[in-house]
Amino acid sequence: MQPPSAPTESLDAFRTRARAWLAAADIPEVPRDIDSRFATLRQWQKTLFEAGWVGIAWSKQAGGQGLSHLHHLVFVGELARAGAPQPIGLIGLEVVGPSIDRYGTDWQRHELLPRLLSGDDIWCQGFSEPNAGSDLASLRTRAVADGDEFLVSGQKIWTSWAHLSHWCALLVRTDTSVRKQAGISYLLVDMTSPGITTRPITQMTGDREFCEVFFDDVRVPRANLLGGVNEGWAIATHTLGSERAGATLRRRVECEVALDEALDHLRAARGSSSDDRATAAVGRAHVAMRVLDAQTRQTTARLVADTGPTPMDSVDKLLLTDVEQIVFAEIAALLGPLRAVPGARARGLLSQRWAYEHLYSRAASIYGGSSQIQRTIIAERLMGLPRG
Repeated sequence: MQPPSAPTESLDAFRTRARAWLAAADIPEVPRDIDSRFATLRQWQKTLFEAGWVGIAWSKQAGGQGLSHLHHLVFVGELARAGAPQPIGLIGLEVVGPSIDRYGTDWQRHELLPRLLSGDDIWCQGFSEPNAGSDLASLRTRAVADGDEFLVSGQKIWTSWAHLSHWCALLVRTDTSVRKQAGISYLLVDMTSPGITTRPITQMTGDREFCEVFFDDVRVPRANLLGGVNEGWAIATHTLGSERAGATLRRRVECEVALDEALDHLRAARGSSSDDRATAAVGRAHVAMRVLDAQTRQTTARLVADTGPTPMDSVDKLLLTDVEQIVFAEIAALLGPLRAVPGARARGLLSQRWAYEHLYSRAASIYGGSSQIQRTIIAERLMGLPRG
């Protein structure tokens, strides 16, 4: 195990330590089969945790390393550059965990966060519903108080890894007599509870990580309520802000590394000959990445200042979506029709690698809040425009 990090450890010293550890680590190959992939990445998270590389910017009281978001960003970059995967529990680490740390009871923090960090427990996020995706406040999953428990009934959808998760951060309606945002509560639900059914959904990438989740009179202890009754909307805003800011920083690094990888393949295949089309495509992707890089400097500053959720999170999410889609569309386009042929190569690029990334990037317009919703938030809360 690595020695505990010092709160004052410089970024350069931290980067050197991270790079040395990754150079000596047994970095796993990530299988295509989703069940094998899940198991491999869960074990990888445990390896990272035991070596002190998980929860880098979390407080020591919450089980983290007590360093800054800048340190976390450095490690994300070193992971990507070493060709190492992210841990499987990103929903817990980047999305749900920070909200439990901020709003949770002592029992919730002490009981749930250590297992979340280590990967012993994997979390999913039960927010969206079939008729309440972009308009999340219209959710209809109900939780009715019954003594020291809630009885939960309803349906969630697009719930990543729900069929393999141990816990779910669940938004439920607990009051129908008030405006829709005011009647929502936030429950932490054990996914082994009787009455929960999960159904995986096959995506266009071929993966089956999305799920429908059905709750049929599921009993949830009142002790699993995060915050107070009908206080869930504010906590959900914090959760979504953590997701958008954290994902922006992580994906910027991943997109940058992917672009560098593609450029290396293009150079090797081109040799001394010219390829104007590839040069133009890389140039457009590079310009997009520089715009995102400038934005994430502000994102990092907000995280370090711990300003909490802000409409600027929507700017992050919207820009990340645009840049991610530009980068992978430009690379995939260089494959031409060969992108549809498994195992084919064009300009040194492997078809399934870049076709998969291109297809996955299309989902960025929807997950974490659709682009239309982000534009509305920016228009109303940053620009002061009237509601339509």
